[in-house]
Amino acid sequence: MTLPSRLTGLCLSLALLGLGLPIRAGSPLAAPLSPREARVFQQICVTCHARPGLGVPLIGDEEEWQRRRAKGLDRLLANTIEGSLGMPPLGTCSFCSEEELRHLVSFLSGMPAEAGP
Repeated sequence: MTLPSRLTGLCLSLALLGLGLPIRAGSPLAAPLSPREARVFQQICVTCHARPGLGVPLIGDEEEWQRRRAKGLDRLLANTIEGSLGMPPLGTCSFCSEEELRHLVSFLSGMPAEAGP
């Protein structure tokens, strides 16, 4: 992991701690994101996935993410791209590439980005 990736991860972890969200070693929050992906995560993903009461799986809710991980990363990515159960298509990130969405879904769900179904 490069120094910028570590700094990005540290900054993101600190920002999430400021939201009162749990950070655990080995959790999806320990995975590196590019600086652009970290900004997208902070500006877009957290909008819903850190707000209780919206009916979406929250960051750090291991039980909910475990249930979703059972579907496989490709299904989670397809749900993100197509929209599913109230999640808008592309997760409202119309400027994100499929690779960036894959990294973001992987990061949020705690699955390796290379994982298939």
